[in-house]
Amino acid sequence: MTPHPYTAAAETDAKPVGSPTDALESPAPGKAQRPRTVIITTVHGRHDHLRKQREALGASSLLPDEHLIITMDDDELAQALANESASEVPTRTAAAPSSLSAALPLAAARNIGAELSKSALRPSTAAHSESSEFSSTEGHAEDLLIFLDVDCIPHPDLVRGYLQAAQENPGALLCGPVAYLPETDLQDLSPRYLDSLAEPHPARPAPEPGQYTQDSNYDLFWSLSFAVRRSVWENIGGFDERFTGYGGEDTDFAQQARSRGVGLCWVGAARAYHQHHPVSNPPVEHVDDILANGRRFANKWGRWPMQGWIAAFQERGLVTCLSRDGDTDFVRTIRVASVPQSHVYIRHLSPPEGERSAVVRLPDPPARREDHPTGAPWWPPRMLDPEWILAPRGPEEGFDIFHIHFGFDAESPQRLHEVVDALDTKGVPLVYTVHDLQNPHHTDTALHTAQLDVLIPRAAAVITLSRRAAEIIEDRWGVRARVVPHPHVVDLPLIQDYGVSPRRKPEEFRLGIHLKSLRQNMSTIPVLEAALEAVHGIPGGILQVNVHRDVYDDAGPEFNPQKHDPELVQWLNTHPVDLRVHNYFTDGELYDYIAGLHASLLPYRFGTHSGWMEACHDLGTTVIAPDVGCYASQGADLTYRWRCDELDVSSLRQAVRDAAVAHGRRAEDSSHRCTQRRQWRTDQRRQIAAVHEDVYRQLLQR
Repeated sequence: MTPHPYTAAAETDAKPVGSPTDALESPAPGKAQRPRTVIITTVHGRHDHLRKQREALGASSLLPDEHLIITMDDDELAQALANESASEVPTRTAAAPSSLSAALPLAAARNIGAELSKSALRPSTAAHSESSEFSSTEGHAEDLLIFLDVDCIPHPDLVRGYLQAAQENPGALLCGPVAYLPETDLQDLSPRYLDSLAEPHPARPAPEPGQYTQDSNYDLFWSLSFAVRRSVWENIGGFDERFTGYGGEDTDFAQQARSRGVGLCWVGAARAYHQHHPVSNPPVEHVDDILANGRRFANKWGRWPMQGWIAAFQERGLVTCLSRDGDTDFVRTIRVASVPQSHVYIRHLSPPEGERSAVVRLPDPPARREDHPTGAPWWPPRMLDPEWILAPRGPEEGFDIFHIHFGFDAESPQRLHEVVDALDTKGVPLVYTVHDLQNPHHTDTALHTAQLDVLIPRAAAVITLSRRAAEIIEDRWGVRARVVPHPHVVDLPLIQDYGVSPRRKPEEFRLGIHLKSLRQNMSTIPVLEAALEAVHGIPGGILQVNVHRDVYDDAGPEFNPQKHDPELVQWLNTHPVDLRVHNYFTDGELYDYIAGLHASLLPYRFGTHSGWMEACHDLGTTVIAPDVGCYASQGADLTYRWRCDELDVSSLRQAVRDAAVAHGRRAEDSSHRCTQRRQWRTDQRRQIAAVHEDVYRQLLQR
């Protein structure tokens, strides 16, 4: 085995504790070094457990030659050892290199202990001399290395039992049974007392003292208590230091032993007792380490270890099983608090139905008021409440990412600062998708701009829907936004279904203008007049105008004095248009309407992006959009111009005529064309979902 690169530093910095005995004497010149027995313990805290372990080692029926303690980010061990009474076992300490991550270098620390065990204290070295001297050797092939977890109290016969087993099974990987102690103040460390308290592990062999169990299930190996001769250690190759943190490194070590033909033997006499400490089952605080190490193991051995824990993580929604290129992969579930979640745009950020995703978006909590708008039961979003964000939650109820899309219209900039402050306190990254650079519901841009002045600079990641929007964001705020296109609006199966039952009549050209409830960004009569003039010049041309009752009705239950527009109503009633007055469409009614149009004209004076446009693209309807905002960059088929808030009538007429010409040149929608659209939208949705997951993982560094 290649010497650990830390060895030289360990030789220099290792500190002796206690008094060396004749067992540590170096051989005379020209004389072979005798085999040694060394206990190796890795430590990160748990000093009281270590004290009990060392007390028990001192009471062993056969003392080890040395106790090597390898610390991992533990600066307080020296003081803990200084407070101990003198130990019967000579001791050295060394520190494993600090990890750049929070994961403890367990594998590296054990390798350091094994490498350090090759050297022995020179017989002249005093217990507390300022210059410690060591005899550097290659160790003896029959040296016995006993690895004992800091939580384990050894039975008095553990060392003797392992030594006897190594003599009878010299080429084996030896494991000792470990029984678990309850949470209690131990009165003494006698085996009779500990046996009366401890419970054996239910799934691992526990042969009687003096008995051995040869085992072929290497997955049962554990690193709490095991021993190998140095020759066996060298054959196995030590621990793979690519495994860091909790879990998997010992299972990998056992599989490496199996691949090298090393047998697994359970030693009844090498008993130990595991001291109680708080644990979680499954160990949710170590889920990231377990997944990373599990993936390393799977890449190396072709299967995933620790299946029990992983299954438990899945049950709790912490881990997702994915199939990638035919291989199974387990990844950390990313829980997103999405503002909102139930809107069709957000729903379609996930992979197509039936395909798994590691991203889970929390459902919308009840809105903060009961009189929410039609079609938006989530508004105003309760998630935009610092108290909601800061409320205590367990790992199964919490969220890793906070993603704002829209719905903050009524929030003051100060309130949004408080929301982001709460996220900072919680340690949760904010992602903001810029849908609107100008709120289409308001002509006064001051409030929305002030809201953007909070969200865009303070977001950990910014997404938008078009290249033009990204350019504006970088120009105004100096922030680079990632461009991710708007997904489909119409459900994927419906895109196919509309190809089977087409709604358009080939003998006509139907242009639709839907005025809805007259948002502030809409232009009505000027756009209608220009469109009507263009349509009249097209064979079979029809201008269909839809409007909601709250705009049209001048009396009755739907009458709304704030929205009713008498001038518009008069124009609609006195011009040759196909007028349709109704309340809000259901989704099905909306899709039937769009699918019956050859072209849809967006009558907007200002705005940014449009979900309506995407629904038209889903159903094969040509989109004519203004050249304001980012509609052209989003993918409008044709555009008309606004100049200094004045409609360029000729450009609108030309766009309508071009749409009619394009309709005449192409065949009517067929099932094949709808199949192609569905496949395009399906592939696009997978890409959109993958990009969002990538953005989230980069922020979480997972």
